[in-house]
Amino acid sequence: MVSGCSKRDNVAEQRQDVAEAQTEARQETAEARQEEQRDIADTQRNAQEEIAETHREANEEIASAQEDVRDEQKDLNEAQRDLNEDLATGGSGAAGATMAATSVQGRVLSTSGDSLTLVDTTNNRQLKLKTNDQSRILQDNRAVKVKDIKEGDQVRASYVQDGKDMVVRELSVTKAVTPTNQ
Repeated sequence: MVSGCSKRDNVAEQRQDVAEAQTEARQETAEARQEEQRDIADTQRNAQEEIAETHREANEEIASAQEDVRDEQKDLNEAQRDLNEDLATGGSGAAGATMAATSVQGRVLSTSGDSLTLVDTTNNRQLKLKTNDQSRILQDNRAVKVKDIKEGDQVRASYVQDGKDMVVRELSVTKAVTPTNQ
């Protein structure tokens, strides 16, 4: 009987060893999965940080390029203004003024007294033009006054820089706004 008991004890010990080994294997598997999940989360977080950094750098480069374009446009405008002033003051009489004239096509935003504001259709820039006694303003080949020009009219104008003012030499209404029926 002693040998039967010892075999039973031996089988029980082996079962207990197997159960412990299974428990240990389950625990090691769970720890490995947790480690794997941490690694995946770390990798995803690092990838997101890299994407965000790349996005920030791209935005900074775009902003810098836009600033460079604005600076170049400002320099170009200043050079054009200087050239117009030089031509206007360096020429003799009407010939100098004609050489310094700049042309623009646009849509009238508003008129007020002897001036009008328009949007240049080539570069979407807003301009305020002034008129004087020498300004020719035409609509359908007839002379008109600034007050006859309506908001929305399409115009073509040539002007010269006179100090800070842009003075109209000639302005033609190329397409008048048609009144709506009420």
